[in-house]
Amino acid sequence: MTNFQIYPAVDLKNGNCVRLVHGKENRMTIYEDNPIKQVKFFLDNNFKWVHIVDLNAAFGKYDNKEIILQILKKFKNDIKIQLGGGIRSIEDIKFWIEEGVSRIVLGTFAFKNPDLINNLNDFFSKKLALGLDIKNKKIAINGWTKLLEIDPVKYVSQIDNKYFDRVIYTDISKDGTMSGVNLRQTRKFAKSIKIPVIASGGISNIDNVKALYDQRDIGITGVIIGKAIYEKKFNLKNLTMLTGD
Repeated sequence: MTNFQIYPAVDLKNGNCVRLVHGKENRMTIYEDNPIKQVKFFLDNNFKWVHIVDLNAAFGKYDNKEIILQILKKFKNDIKIQLGGGIRSIEDIKFWIEEGVSRIVLGTFAFKNPDLINNLNDFFSKKLALGLDIKNKKIAINGWTKLLEIDPVKYVSQIDNKYFDRVIYTDISKDGTMSGVNLRQTRKFAKSIKIPVIASGGISNIDNVKALYDQRDIGITGVIIGKAIYEKKFNLKNLTMLTGD
């Protein structure tokens, strides 16, 4: 059976660790002004991965490149980094992989350049994840400001799982709300595709995580948790007990 992974989230905005509600910039809470300290906290609590999102880059306003490079320099041998947000070219992807990122999350770029991402070389093999952000059953791109008229399952069936070894399924209506995971839709989606799924959005307690953990046999292999960790809704030891390499 596939191992299950917990991905604590570090969302970067102007160098701070923040959480947004429904992806809206005007609904932001700053939880930590030192991202290095935050990643160290996750490492010290036995997490094996960190999910980093550059919100500035995602919204097309500056970026947090320098702080991400500092995190990689300090921690890339100790904890795996999954990075997304504003990665809009093959050169960007290659740069971050060479700097030590274990998995690159592609959203907008993947949807706008399907032919390009299906004709990569072996350098990118199993280094990519598709960020599938769902709003009203449609795919949201451009920092969740635009909806595409593409069926999510149909789209995923067309991408090459030689390069993409995960799909991150985010329910935008739940994101940052701690209102509970959309288990029914996440299950339905995971059963409809062949690539393993990482769930995201709305996690509020250990029961949410265990409910996803129990779906490992249908391809749900992990969960991204942000606000609920920052709001101290978990005993972190209980969380890390569910994880594997």
